Amino acid sequence: MKAIASFLKYRPKKEFIIKSGLPWLQLDIDVPARDIFSEFIKIEDQLVLHREQDKFGSLTHNGWKSATLYGVSTTQTTDSNKLHTWTDLANSCPITVNWIKENFIVNEKTGRIRFMFLPPGGYILPHKDRDSTKLSEINIAITNPKGCVFRFLDRGTIPFASGTGFIIDTSNKHMVFNDSQEPRLHMILHTEVSNEIIERSYEKCYYST
Repeated sequence: MKAIASFLKYRPKKEFIIKSGLPWLQLDIDVPARDIFSEFIKIEDQLVLHREQDKFGSLTHNGWKSATLYGVSTTQTTDSNKLHTWTDLANSCPITVNWIKENFIVNEKTGRIRFMFLPPGGYILPHKDRDSTKLSEINIAITNPKGCVFRFLDRGTIPFASGTGFIIDTSNKHMVFNDSQEPRLHMILHTEVSNEIIERSYEKCYYST
């Protein structure tokens, strides 16, 4: 019976969870969505079109805009091998920056950290961001109006709501459509999450009883 009890206490570690094949995992963290949105409103005019050069036949993404908090510069929203650091935009978003530092690991391996904006009626056409399969990108919903959908074409819809965060696997082809009358604001963080947060989040999803 002791052996059985020990099996029941077993919980997987971060390395397994990240490489488990899950398309997404909801993170067990608090998101100060209202405060972050209040800071965003003050810098909204610094948004630039994101990946406007993408072509899908005769179509391109519609309305997709971004601004970079951590990276090469505020307006460099695509990937770069240049030195990454807090941009000028970060000076206007102290609450947001402090929240990031408190919940995530920001170091020399950190990639871009960005605001990602999609207006009413905007859409991001189906695409994938890499070939390697693992949970990696952190996607935080600051606002996610009813009718706005983030869909993995083969894996289903991520259940985003305002103030929720997920670590996701963007090797899966995905798209977004804001079929609402309100703007959608998310944040994407290319950085590390602590073992404790990943393991706690997994346990909450799969070992809640």
